[in-house]
Amino acid sequence: MQRNETLIRLRNLVISLAIFAALVVYATTYSVPVLRVSQVPGESPLVMRHKLKPLTDYLEKKIGMKLEFRPMHDGDALVDALLAKKLDMVWIDGPALIQAKARSNGQVIPLVQRAEDGKTPGDYTWTVRADMDADLREKLTDALLALDKKNGQDAEILDLQHVSKFIPAKIEN
Repeated sequence: MQRNETLIRLRNLVISLAIFAALVVYATTYSVPVLRVSQVPGESPLVMRHKLKPLTDYLEKKIGMKLEFRPMHDGDALVDALLAKKLDMVWIDGPALIQAKARSNGQVIPLVQRAEDGKTPGDYTWTVRADMDADLREKLTDALLALDKKNGQDAEILDLQHVSKFIPAKIEN
């Protein structure tokens, strides 16, 4: 009798492990990739999320990935999260970008900046980690550069970001 109970328990354990393994494989195979974004906090997370929503919706369509906004409480937390790979792309000011470059040994790449900024260390840029897939980096850059004030939907996105247009950013800027 005890032997039968042991076999039944063993069989149930094997079945449970098989189901668990199948669920893990399913979850990893069919999980949707997410691009985690944030920005230097200057307003409440609710306001920032509202202002970023049109941009994240636009970028999701352009790059074929879901974007998730993750608010940070200050610039240091933003840099820490980027370098710890908890964020993939950030809207960052010049001093925080310099800090991120120094702390990562140059492993951050600014993609685009506001046309209005093109000359001062206070410039804001959309910046990513250097280990981001080059094709994804290019898609993001192209999508941001394609925004045009003459297009009504693009104008809303740019206005919410206080940008007339984006221009390519260079690490030296």
